[in-house]
Amino acid sequence: MPHFTFSALPGLLLWNKHSIYYCYHNFTFTGILQTPAGHGNLSMLSNDSIIHEVFIDYYGAILVKMENNVIFYSKINTRDAVKLHLWTNYTTRAFIFLSTSGQTYFLYALDDGTIQIQDYPLRLEAQSIAFTTKDKCPYMAFHNSVAHVFYFLDKGEALTVWTQIVYPENTGLYVIVESYGPKILQESHEISFEAAFGYCTKTLTLTFYQNVDYERISDYFETQHNHTGLVLVQFRPSEYSKACPIAQKVSDMGCHHHDFSYVIEKSYLRHQPSKNLRVRYIWGEYGCPLRLDFTEKFQPVVQLFDDNGYVKDVEANFIVWEIHGRDDYSFNNTMAQSGCLHEAQTWKSMIELNKHLPLEEVWGPENYKHCFSYAIGKPGDLNQPYEIINSSNGNHIFWPMGHSGMYVFRVKILDPNYSFCNLTAMFAIETFGLIPSPSVYLVASFLFVLMLLFFTILVLSYFRYMRIYRRYIYEPLHKPQRKRKKN
Repeated sequence: MPHFTFSALPGLLLWNKHSIYYCYHNFTFTGILQTPAGHGNLSMLSNDSIIHEVFIDYYGAILVKMENNVIFYSKINTRDAVKLHLWTNYTTRAFIFLSTSGQTYFLYALDDGTIQIQDYPLRLEAQSIAFTTKDKCPYMAFHNSVAHVFYFLDKGEALTVWTQIVYPENTGLYVIVESYGPKILQESHEISFEAAFGYCTKTLTLTFYQNVDYERISDYFETQHNHTGLVLVQFRPSEYSKACPIAQKVSDMGCHHHDFSYVIEKSYLRHQPSKNLRVRYIWGEYGCPLRLDFTEKFQPVVQLFDDNGYVKDVEANFIVWEIHGRDDYSFNNTMAQSGCLHEAQTWKSMIELNKHLPLEEVWGPENYKHCFSYAIGKPGDLNQPYEIINSSNGNHIFWPMGHSGMYVFRVKILDPNYSFCNLTAMFAIETFGLIPSPSVYLVASFLFVLMLLFFTILVLSYFRYMRIYRRYIYEPLHKPQRKRKKN
């Protein structure tokens, strides 16, 4: 079973019972780990024991444990291995493992059936052997600014890192930058050099970036796919030994927490269905609704988060739509007020162009076209609402004054040059307020109809009463009973 090394270029270790085979730098640097005796047979220096375990840590240290607990030490990118001091007796069953903090341990399985854990001071042991063998590191210090194993670069972002090596004069060391993966990043280099008191300091500043314009291209998704991927980058000195120090690697307001249902009037829906729509508000998915008086205009503020929390405010263009199909809201800016030179894209126009797609897919960065150029689009009516929002254009959502409502919006970043990711978010708005008084004419008409109905019922009741009265005024209510004759 091979062990792959933690490096940018592919590398691995293979072994049999007696020797370790290495393949470094994308298999251009291969061989057998040599011992101080000049051969690659580790069994000859461990009383003919065979290899039991090969261990590589994050920092590139290689430990080869024989079955009799003799340990050999090496590092990746070096050609030889040295024998470390015996740490335990030959017969104890032992295993090497690494904690999450990077500390090396021995795990002993004792004869009485118990297990014992013991720290293994690998760094001290390596320094002790280096002192004995007079192994020296060719440089004094090697540092870099890489603080994470992974960096995520989105559209428009750049990553700048530096690495510095300090070495004795006249040795001519330098920093090697190795990268492996698709050629999707551009690089810029800047090197500074200082020499003082017999030592040289060389600093390399490296910036990774991408310079691709995704706007107004016909194959948006394909172009985006072709410029995404994983690139491995590593800094290493031009010379290295087992005695060298370790360098870093590249690499709301509360609310009631419950669901509820509500009904949306059919006239408020985009497609004008025949019946009202009953929907379920799922609190776990939509979160707390923001309550707004329907006289308040609202501009969403979109923020970007990752696993570590808040990253930044989003300044790019974005669009919003109500996920249940409501369209009884609008935007305060017109296309002309926003600076458009021709008619801008709207939900209505994009739905017409993409009738075969669901609502959430009809408009996005893949088909976005701005309205600030005479060369694109037709003049059209620039007094229509401008339905694109960003942090600086002052465009707000405003609400109908005649009724309150619950709105669940989805946000989508529209700028094709902003991110490789399909960035979306959801938020909910509940509007409330005093419904404006109806017009005087409507009130007067309603009162007239009400009074007419009242007098109509009154007149009908009068005639009904007179009919009953005239019927019984000449006829007694109770007729006298006649006496029967007796025979």
